[in-house]
Amino acid sequence: MDPESDGKKYLPNSKECFVCGEENAAGLQTRFYVERDIVKTPLNARVEHCGYANTVHGGVVAAALDECMCWAAARALKRCCVTAELTIRYLQRVSPTKPMTVCAEIERAHRRLAYVRGWIEGVDGEVYVRGEGSFAPLSVDQTLRVDDALLYRGGEERVFEDLRAR
Repeated sequence: MDPESDGKKYLPNSKECFVCGEENAAGLQTRFYVERDIVKTPLNARVEHCGYANTVHGGVVAAALDECMCWAAARALKRCCVTAELTIRYLQRVSPTKPMTVCAEIERAHRRLAYVRGWIEGVDGEVYVRGEGSFAPLSVDQTLRVDDALLYRGGEERVFEDLRAR
């Protein structure tokens, strides 16, 4: 698939990650993309991700929202980031059978921290989960090590390319 053929700017993913790891059979195996500076991904939850019948486990929901927000922070700071603080508000039950999109955007960012808001919405735009968090950047060396392990197929946004030029 051409990463830009559907008008979305895709981000790289990994092999092992629970959220975006394409070889992690237990994970969500999702793919992040950017539309109008909002990082998004479909929530690919399955029945095995549920805590209760037809209800995706809150930890799985939090993991998807956390990683989406972390990508928004990484794009703003041009570094891989780690979560410093994360607050999640579960507004409605998340079903694995209902198509949903995880979204995140930067509220503000400076050299040491990025503040991000995120949400999970249904196809009708109804919001099921809201989150906010702060994300701290990794060092240049740490970021490049992570980036070296990411999967690029051609056309993905190279968020950390400027670091390689240094």
